[in-house]
Amino acid sequence: MKTKAYKAELVQYLIELQEQAISNARKAMDDAQEEANNYGAPKDRYDGFRNQQLRRKDLFAKQLSQAMTNLDLLNRLDETKQHHEVGFGTLVQTEKAVFFVAIGLGIVNFKGEDIAVISMLVPLFHAMKSKKVGESFSFNQNDFTIKQLV
Repeated sequence: MKTKAYKAELVQYLIELQEQAISNARKAMDDAQEEANNYGAPKDRYDGFRNQQLRRKDLFAKQLSQAMTNLDLLNRLDETKQHHEVGFGTLVQTEKAVFFVAIGLGIVNFKGEDIAVISMLVPLFHAMKSKKVGESFSFNQNDFTIKQLV
């Protein structure tokens, strides 16, 4: 059985993961910009190396933006709220897996257990949306019965 304390620790762990992702993306952006700057002015209008570095910087900027959005969503969670049906912020324990409805991270190993951290935008969430303890749902030809909601 999962507790509110377990869920609070999970949220804190996910916050730390997102803070690390923000730090990594910022560093990678800065490194790509620095490489482009150190290369100097474009040699011609088709200067591949400089353009490649600037595209890398843009890619990391998108990753930074996503990590910041994720962090904001995690900070909005109320870990003390008692959930009676599956929705945002619900830790869902079934007989086969544990799901946490918050942000789309996929499988996260927390305290030696795999937890599927999913967003409300994925089909899996829609299969379990508004379900209560004891109710079942199916996804990808797998049947799940909800044992606990935290």
